[in-house]
Amino acid sequence: MIKLGIAAALYAIHFIADRTIRSFRVGGYNRKYVFITGCDSGFGRDLAIRLDQMGFNVFAGCLRDDGKDYLKRHCSDRLTPITHDVSRAESNKAALDVVQRALPPNTGLWGLVNNAGIAGNMSPSELCTREDYQRVFEVNMLGTVDTTNTFLPLIRQAKGRVINMGSASGRLAVPPAPDGIAKYGMEAYTDILRRELYSRNVSVVLIEPGMFLTGIVQTEALTEGVRSRYDRATQEVKDTYGDVVGKFQKMCQLMIKLSSPNTHKVIDAYVHGLTSRFPRTRYVVGVDSRFILIPLSYLPTCFTDWLLQYR
Repeated sequence: MIKLGIAAALYAIHFIADRTIRSFRVGGYNRKYVFITGCDSGFGRDLAIRLDQMGFNVFAGCLRDDGKDYLKRHCSDRLTPITHDVSRAESNKAALDVVQRALPPNTGLWGLVNNAGIAGNMSPSELCTREDYQRVFEVNMLGTVDTTNTFLPLIRQAKGRVINMGSASGRLAVPPAPDGIAKYGMEAYTDILRRELYSRNVSVVLIEPGMFLTGIVQTEALTEGVRSRYDRATQEVKDTYGDVVGKFQKMCQLMIKLSSPNTHKVIDAYVHGLTSRFPRTRYVVGVDSRFILIPLSYLPTCFTDWLLQYR
């Protein structure tokens, strides 16, 4: 009888907890529409598939046809792949036209997930060219701004959410410089946008992951970018930095070793931001982000400078 009573009590607790958790979730996923950028691979593709399985109506922005084809094969008719390049204003406008035609009358966009991003050149900042910085900014920063401005009227109409992909490197500056600077910009942009939309019942969320194993870490392509910048450098710069290519290859190997394969944790954060009645301002995702990188950002600068110095 005691065991039966304990089992009944545990079931009651589970039942109440489950109902409580559900009460803090929005409903009617089949009536909600979400646009996601960067769905060719990685987090964007996984999120599109997850939301489709949950019953959301998904617009998946893809840069390439093979990305669109993959999603067509693995998702229901509720998902609409769209050819989309966040760095081109005309592509954003074309995507908006597709979304507006597909939305039912008097229906806005529940979620905009600014997921698209590139790694850019991974060389030391002195070796990076102006074009290296511009290429990263156009996608990771300006692409997010332009996409958000394009779809914001639809988000306001639905009193929905804007979710931006940031990084722990937006709190603690680490190489590479182009991406790190863009991530700092994403922190500021998200904060400003959230405060501007605060009184309009639109939530603005930032995801701050650490290192995860995704397709963005392509060692050969990234190494070639570093090698090309090193080959153009003066002898004085080469002597200053030493074997940049060799150091980068070792860094890549270390990154891959330390990166988490549990990419579902980032997807879980995205989903919580889209489905919670009270989404968090920031989602710090990953052991390294939560317990190493962001805590380091609170320590004295002299310590983090010594720890993170270029060797």
